[in-house]
Amino acid sequence: MSALALLLEHTPWLLGGFVWNLLISLLAMLFGTLLGGALGWLRDQPIWSLRAPAGVLTSVCRNVPSFVLLFYVAFVLPVEVVVADQVILLPLWLKAVLALTIPVIGFASDQTLGYRRQVRMRLASARAVFTLSWLQYFLIVLMASATASVIGADEVVGRANRVIAIDSSPGFLLLVYTWVCSWFLLAGLLLVRLRALLERGWRVQ
Repeated sequence: MSALALLLEHTPWLLGGFVWNLLISLLAMLFGTLLGGALGWLRDQPIWSLRAPAGVLTSVCRNVPSFVLLFYVAFVLPVEVVVADQVILLPLWLKAVLALTIPVIGFASDQTLGYRRQVRMRLASARAVFTLSWLQYFLIVLMASATASVIGADEVVGRANRVIAIDSSPGFLLLVYTWVCSWFLLAGLLLVRLRALLERGWRVQ
């Protein structure tokens, strides 16, 4: 079987792994936006005892590298938990979500604080700035989700490595990685296009 035929045979399975990358990224953005939004709201309060701790938490979340967090979360969180005498396994993709959520919290806190201040200043661009920045950060998180393979999460890079193991020649390795990288590139181009369309629409308004 040729290298190209072997790659095409495993492409549906690889695409399934890429779906996991998208899911991990979306969940990290969802949880991070909700928690970061709450921190941003607290930072905008006149009460110092609320504002100061929220600022410290934001700084911590903003400055911790997600790659380091992957290892930390993977080794600190248990493999399984017992709930009502039932053993529940914690999947590795969930640990990846938790690790990637933390930087999003810092980002969302800053954006929420900026959004609230812009609204008070009656800037019409407040919603557009928040949304466009969110899309741009989602792209960053999507790229970072590829590092989840280092803790064993079943995503596209981990699956690509297993496919490469079938034929470990340098040419096949380059072919598989190029094919997988093209999906991240395509996703990035689509997000950039969506961002441009939204920006143009708000400019017209």
